[in-house]
Amino acid sequence: MAPKYRLVYFNIRGRAELTRLLFAAADLQYEDQRFEFSSDQWKELKPKTPMGQLPLLYVDDVPLCQSTTIARYVARTTGLAGKTPLDEAKADMIVDGLDDLAKKLLAVFNEKDEEKKAELQKELAGGFLPQFLGNYEKLASAEGFFVGGSLTWADLAFFNMIGWVTPMNPAVLDGFSNLAKVMDNVQSQQGVARWLKERPQTKM
Repeated sequence: MAPKYRLVYFNIRGRAELTRLLFAAADLQYEDQRFEFSSDQWKELKPKTPMGQLPLLYVDDVPLCQSTTIARYVARTTGLAGKTPLDEAKADMIVDGLDDLAKKLLAVFNEKDEEKKAELQKELAGGFLPQFLGNYEKLASAEGFFVGGSLTWADLAFFNMIGWVTPMNPAVLDGFSNLAKVMDNVQSQQGVARWLKERPQTKM
C-alpha cells in the first residue's frame, strides 16, 4: 500500500513550495497542511518536531524535516530525481548550487534599511546574477532540461527559485534562451500548470 503524505508548513510558498511542485508534477496526492506564523498549532507542534523547524513531511507517521531532504525524497519517490546515479548527482548539483542565489535573495528580503536594500539589489542584478545565470545557461540543454532530456527536480527547483527573482526583474532571463525554455517546460507541465492556477495566493 502506498504511503500517505502530509506536508506541514506555514501559509506561504517559502521552503515548502518545491515539494508542492514535485507533488503536482507527479500528480501524487498529499495533504497540504498550513497555518499562520502566530498560530497556536505551530506553538504546540514545534516541541514535537525533529529539529524545531518547518517544513515537515509526514510519510505515514514518520516525520522528515529539512526542506531539501524532503524535496529530494519526493523526487526519488516520484521518479523525478534522475534516471541513473550520475543523473541524480547532476540534478543534485543544480539544486545545491541554487543555495548561492537563495542566500543573496534572503539578504535582500531581510534588509530593513532601504538604502542598503537598494545597494544589495544593484549588486545582485549587476554582478552576481549575470554570472550565475550564465553558468546555469551552459548547464541547461537547448530543449530546456538540466538533466537527461526530461523533467527532473532540478528543473522544478530552478523554476521555483527564479520565481523569487522575476518580481524584482521580469526580464531577468532575457538572453538566456536555454533557461527560458526550462521555465516554459516546467510551467506548461500539466500538473504544475494546474497547481500554479489553483494554489493559494500568498505574499511569499
